[in-house]
Amino acid sequence: SIKETKEAIKENESEYNSSKERIESLNKQIKELTLKNEDLERDKKILNDRINAINRDKHYLSEKIRHLEIQARKKQTELSDIRKNVYDFEAKTTEYSFKIDGLKERIRNSYKVNLDEIELNIEDNLDWMMIEKEITELKKQLEVMGEVSLVAIEEHQELRQRFEFLNRQREDLEEARDSLNKAIEKIDRTTARMFKETFEDIRKAFKEFFRMLFGGGRCELRLVNERNILESGIDIIAQPPGKKLQNISLLSGGEKALCAIALLFAVFKVKPSPFCVLDEIDAPLDESNIDRFTKVLKEFVKTSQFIIITHNKKTIEMADVMYGVTMEESGVSKLVSVKFAEDREKETAGIN
Repeated sequence: SIKETKEAIKENESEYNSSKERIESLNKQIKELTLKNEDLERDKKILNDRINAINRDKHYLSEKIRHLEIQARKKQTELSDIRKNVYDFEAKTTEYSFKIDGLKERIRNSYKVNLDEIELNIEDNLDWMMIEKEITELKKQLEVMGEVSLVAIEEHQELRQRFEFLNRQREDLEEARDSLNKAIEKIDRTTARMFKETFEDIRKAFKEFFRMLFGGGRCELRLVNERNILESGIDIIAQPPGKKLQNISLLSGGEKALCAIALLFAVFKVKPSPFCVLDEIDAPLDESNIDRFTKVLKEFVKTSQFIIITHNKKTIEMADVMYGVTMEESGVSKLVSVKFAEDREKETAGIN
């Protein structure tokens, strides 16, 4: 009936969605790697922020050291000038003292004059006043200068040590940042390579099973954005025999079902599992397509166990064990099992 057909189509679309989920599981692995990549990017940003903060501290300390060095050089220059002036003054004083002593000796020997009176006259000389004034000014300059701060040297050494420590820390952070960048690049390359290899294997297997299920035709899995395969979507293009190449969304319900089955088997072939559950996957298929479906299914039963919910006789015939659910009494279900494999062996033995 129409209702049963609609239900079959709906269930088939569910199977199609489940096959898409297998692809999405692969994409989920890729997204997990992408999230790890994003975590590394965040760690990288934190390291960059710390490096920037250290660089700012480094710049501040460098400016402070430079300012202290300029002040120290300026003070040292001023102190050197004052010391030079004092030295010159002392030299002149010594020179004048020698001259005075010489004059005293000459006057004493030549003129027999009272030297004490001559000394008083000399002390009242204007040149001595100028000398005293110069001494006073030099003392004032020394007072303005003050003592040379030895603490500035210690502070300079501490700042220099702090600067070297921060510089080493910055180098360590830059090295860690470079290491993170290399790890991110390696993860991106590995993820892209794994996805590309897996996608290519699934694409080839999809073409193979598509031709087997449709009895010909061609199909294609395409990346929406080949430049960024880790974030790209996937389009399914199919051309059943006698039809034009078109997107899967434009196919009929039965054709969509076969495409979904082909994609499901392609994924299962690339990454098989010990068992697989199929819920009325064959409902929308006609007898010829059922034959192709069971033929493809037989290729996998050697390595995997299939649990199939079905009402199709041909699908049931290929099973090793059948479990039937009946309701002999209202509200009471009963499970009946039949082992086809033993019956086949008996029939074969009887023929022989």
